Formats: sequence, C-alpha cells, structure tokens
Amino acid sequence: SVITIGGEQSNHCRATAAAATMLGMEPHLILRTEKASYEPSENELGLVGNVLFDRMVGSQIYTCTPGEYGRIGSEELVARLARHLQSNGKNPYSIPVGGSNGLGSWGYINGVAEMLEQWKAVGKSSLDHVVFSCGSGGTAAGIALGISLAYAANGEDKKMPTVHAIGVCDDPDYFYD
Repeated sequence: SVITIGGEQSNHCRATAAAATMLGMEPHLILRTEKASYEPSENELGLVGNVLFDRMVGSQIYTCTPGEYGRIGSEELVARLARHLQSNGKNPYSIPVGGSNGLGSWGYINGVAEMLEQWKAVGKSSLDHVVFSCGSGGTAAGIALGISLAYAANGEDKKMPTVHAIGVCDDPDYFYD
C-alpha cells in the first residue's frame, strides 16, 4: 500500500495513485476538502477531474477539512492512516504532501534532465521559461534545483530559464512560514 496526502484535485495524489496501481500496490489518498465525513459510497467528492481518475485507478479516498489539516498536520494525518492500515495487516509506504522530500526532489531533478534532452532533440537552442502549478513547494524545489544542476554540470553558458511556480493551494505566506 501507498499513502499520500494533498488537495481535493491534487496532481501529486493522482500521479501517486496511478503509479501505485501500475505496480500492484493499493493507493490510499487523504484529500483536503471542505466536505467533511466522507464515506466512499456517498460520492460526495463527485466524479470530476483528478478525483475521477483517483477512483478509476482504485484509490481508497479519505478526507480531511482544511481545519483538521491545519490542527493535526499532514505528517500526523498520514501517520494515523499508516497505523490504521498496519493494524489491518498492511505495510504502507508513506509519501509526504506533494512528494516534498529528498526522493521527490530527485524525481524532479531527473525530470528536468529529461525535459532539457527533449528540448534539444526538437532543435531548440534555448529555454526561456518553465511554468508549473505548485501546491506544497516540492515541485518548485526539485525543478529549480534540477535546472541549476543541469546548467552547471553541462557548463552551459546560456542564460538559465526563469522558473515560475503558480500557487494552487495557499497564499504566498505559506511558503515563507
């Protein structure tokens, strides 16, 4: 089993659920939503966007309100679900919100290297901007680090592209606290 946490329409949760399913693992997602007391059979989250995809790949979905998320914290919510699954004989692997840890950063560092290779393969000589959605900051950290490392390692004398993270969850203060 794999556990992760994110917003109701989290791209990270969707990607994690798909990867887990492809590997024969059960995806368990904790989604932050205004809808409290979600029971899987009630379909309160609807059948749209990433939630639909989460369901299509067999995710077990749990929810928490923004208030619960703030009071309890993402790490403790994941830990509580892990303990519950362990008490039922499972051995879950826990992934932090947004995959925001060292391993997640390495994934983006490798992704940047692949993106730059593809960019060169189509005959483009320079990349001016990289724009992406950002919820937890993990994507921003990994992409920024990946671009810096790639340009330093290749001795690139070209100007590095500007990285633009578009916040999708919280206000800018979230990233400075």
